[in-house]
Amino acid sequence: MRADWKNTAVVVPIYNSEKYLQELFTRITKYFPLESIFTIDDASEDNSAEICKKNMVNFVELKTNAGKGNALQIGFKAAADKGFKFAFSIDSDLQHKPEDFLDFINKQNELELELVIGKRNFSRKKMPIHRIWSNTLTSWVVTRASKQKILDSQCGFRLYNLQILDGMKFQTKRYQFETEIILKIAKKNGIVGFTPIDTIYDGQESYISGLRDIKNFIKIVLYEMRN
Repeated sequence: MRADWKNTAVVVPIYNSEKYLQELFTRITKYFPLESIFTIDDASEDNSAEICKKNMVNFVELKTNAGKGNALQIGFKAAADKGFKFAFSIDSDLQHKPEDFLDFINKQNELELELVIGKRNFSRKKMPIHRIWSNTLTSWVVTRASKQKILDSQCGFRLYNLQILDGMKFQTKRYQFETEIILKIAKKNGIVGFTPIDTIYDGQESYISGLRDIKNFIKIVLYEMRN
């Protein structure tokens, strides 16, 4: 099956993103109507929820912060329940450019991929050095575990075939979800592909917790390799 502008939704997990959201929605709606946009506010402490409501996108407001993976799972289910066959995931802090949507769709159509991930430039001029190390290591580990060449395992800008996700049960609700889902798709013989995107860092606050998230990443990989 091939993604197109009508069968594809856009899922936006949100946490304290009020200063970015209006511009993000304005740029997304150049390509997708409001009814195709699904926002999940993960108990933000700012005005993110009000901005979502004002823009009249599909909106789920969580009262307890449960993590990005949880928000994505809720968004994917909401999109599938409304009949969408594919869904973009895009971060809420403008580190991803909606103008790249077409490149993802073209790549998916070309090879009928189950998952297309944005590939960033791992350059010290573009990305903080600790992110380069983290991405390089995790991508190598996920490549070995999935038996597919994974060029950027941590990028959150993605295009998913929602049908391959049907019935999947996930171990994590936080950032490691994006690793876990690659491994589960590979187990189903789904093919993962990549398309180049710009590397954008603008001093945004990271909510990744170093040692805790490394430990959880290792647990997810080991679990998937054993099961």
